[in-house]
Amino acid sequence: MSRKIRFTIYGIVALFIAVTYLFNKSESFAKLPLIGKVPSFTLVDSENKNITKEDLIDKVWVADFIFTTCQGACPVMTGNMNILHKSFKSNNDVRTVSISVYPEYDTPEVLTNYASQYDANIDRWHFLTGPEESIKKIIKDGFKIGDYEDIIFHSEKFALVDRNGNIRGYYNGMKTEEMSQLKKDIKKLLSEKA
Repeated sequence: MSRKIRFTIYGIVALFIAVTYLFNKSESFAKLPLIGKVPSFTLVDSENKNITKEDLIDKVWVADFIFTTCQGACPVMTGNMNILHKSFKSNNDVRTVSISVYPEYDTPEVLTNYASQYDANIDRWHFLTGPEESIKKIIKDGFKIGDYEDIIFHSEKFALVDRNGNIRGYYNGMKTEEMSQLKKDIKKLLSEKA
């Protein structure tokens, strides 16, 4: 093989590698869309302390809607939220938030017991409850997932929220591949400035 042909082949291979690298880099750093904004809220956590939207500003957070007596999707969703929680446990800029859709049963005391089943660090994984009307408002006016009228029929989706309170993605909380994508997208948001 002549020297000229060899250099041409090396050039094509180098170009292919460069294009592949740039494509992968741009794909991994592509901005996530702005889907909506979380409205202001005040709910109570498992320690009976008020948690507001403002408490989560400057944090990247993931929210889901569950209830502690659920025997369907909730155990899987909470298990997946626990995996996320543990994956980012050393990062003070990440929070996980589980909001009860059965507030008349899920008191702070019940949520404390539920959190302990998952060995949750409740400073970073907030289990929230509050008046049903407040939860309906968050679902309807903010996250726009689940049943607005009968909130017990909650969504299986996780919502990813950026440091400014903007919803940036939805992920099926029952699917492993979507949970893997969510972890990647959390890292993307952590690299964005507030």
